[in-house]
Amino acid sequence: MTDTAPTARGGFPEVRPVEDAPEELGRFVTALRRLHDLTVSTDPGGALWAEAASHLESACALLDGHQVPETKAVAGRVLTIPGLAHPLMPPWTVDEAGADGVTMAGHFTEAHVGGNRAVHGGIIPLLYDWLLGMTVTAAGIFLTRTAYLHVDYRKITPIDEPLVARGEIRDIDGRKVFIEATMTSADGAVLSEASGLMVRLLPHQP
Repeated sequence: MTDTAPTARGGFPEVRPVEDAPEELGRFVTALRRLHDLTVSTDPGGALWAEAASHLESACALLDGHQVPETKAVAGRVLTIPGLAHPLMPPWTVDEAGADGVTMAGHFTEAHVGGNRAVHGGIIPLLYDWLLGMTVTAAGIFLTRTAYLHVDYRKITPIDEPLVARGEIRDIDGRKVFIEATMTSADGAVLSEASGLMVRLLPHQP
């Protein structure tokens, strides 16, 4: 297969990382993550649920009316805040990034439990999809969509323990970029492995 559009961005808007995000954003996202953890691990009773809901509704009211286009939103684009400052992403950060691959480090929390203190099987592909995207970006390949993502679960992935994930490009065939990745525990045990295909977009593709 031949790359027919070596400089194409597809229909993507140009979204760049934010380097001067306000400190308060990190605090806000940390609080949201804590809220997610508490939501799935507490049973305070109806009255406290109602009081907590009132606080959340007040916070929504503060933010409502300040919506901006995708290219202007800050959360989701901050490399220095775990999960890019996106509250739904696992709290991981990029440790190393280059043409030879990307290494990320982080952990999963209460909000990611799927049962019996193990990370939910659906959360792990989310982390890998992010890693695949960072891997092609670090290699200077713009812009791509995930064509497929396959995950092999080797061991139970624990919460609240430091983990490392590594993604590397194994082959490039025209617009197709084949990536392999692993997730390991602190002692080096392989918890899961992934393989994926990222395809660079043509000018008309969104």
